[in-house]
Amino acid sequence: MSATAWFSGKLVSFQEANLDSSGWPSGSGVFETIKTVDGLPWALSRHMRRALNSARRNDQQFPNEELIRKAVDEIIMANPYSIGRLRLLFGSDGSLRATHQEYVEINRPAKLSIRKLEQSISVPVEKHYPYTQNLQILDEAKIAGFDDSILVNLDGHITETAIANLVLRVDGEWITPPLSDGVLPGVMRALLVEKAGVIVRQVSAKQLDEIECGFVVSSLKIAQPIGQIDDRILQISPESEQMRARFAATALATSVG
Repeated sequence: MSATAWFSGKLVSFQEANLDSSGWPSGSGVFETIKTVDGLPWALSRHMRRALNSARRNDQQFPNEELIRKAVDEIIMANPYSIGRLRLLFGSDGSLRATHQEYVEINRPAKLSIRKLEQSISVPVEKHYPYTQNLQILDEAKIAGFDDSILVNLDGHITETAIANLVLRVDGEWITPPLSDGVLPGVMRALLVEKAGVIVRQVSAKQLDEIECGFVVSSLKIAQPIGQIDDRILQISPESEQMRARFAATALATSVG
């Protein structure tokens, strides 16, 4: 992990930027995690727009676009990787921090457990830090031998995973759960709905056994095939691989700006 961050208009150490060893600051705010390829941040404008909308809903100060792009350019230049994870942290106090670390592509199917939530989800869902609850769910899934957990809300509907959206094939259709069920408006998810034929529809937890195949979807993973849900193995069919290629092409087409 790089120990260099962008904070208060310059490059500093994580310690000077008040970041812990994982790159998280104290306090609260909204954040965006963005994939970079050969120094180019994918769908940067969409990520900034989502963060701005969250800030406005919470009456939070937000830096201007010129400053954000300056931070992005300088942190990527200081920490160059062929594939990277850019994180923009917009503090409730109006501060801006940026980090850029190496990202290792995941080339294996995801193993997902099932997690029933014990409390209601605020809608709209926003990418807030501290990110403690999500990371705790993720850690618990990994301790149990899984990569992440499919979350089920109090109404018995599938929502997303601890850190990503879901696209599932049910009854021959590619479906993603609606935002109203407590789903983060993911940038990649939105692109697949707009451009790749993914349908927005509720999915009941009772339909878990009807899921033919699916993907864990995020700006970093793009579309990671699901290989297992709880103790059930899912087959990765040629059709699923074709859809994965379509999703990747959709992400690439919107990679700049």
